[in-house]
Amino acid sequence: MKVTANRLDNTAKELLIDVSEYEAPRPFEEVVKLVSQLKSGEYIRMLHRKEPLPLIQMLQENGYECRMFPGQQVEWEIIIWNSQDISVQEFCLMNFSNSPAK
Repeated sequence: MKVTANRLDNTAKELLIDVSEYEAPRPFEEVVKLVSQLKSGEYIRMLHRKEPLPLIQMLQENGYECRMFPGQQVEWEIIIWNSQDISVQEFCLMNFSNSPAK
């Protein structure tokens, strides 16, 4: 699993993971592993070729928020963050508010 970390401003650090080439269930497994390591001030940008609806449902049931939108390089981009991390939530809602995940 390759994860790229980018600090976009003083508020949030993006962890980018591209699972668009992985076969199921590897995208689910890799993102669950990354979410378990998520620190305060971080969010995940996942690149995927499909809408990962079971993953999104599981994350939302466990206190995470998600935003999904058509990607520029791959079919879908999904933004994931811990809903208890207020500064990251504000950042994500301001920058990715156009399409809440289903």
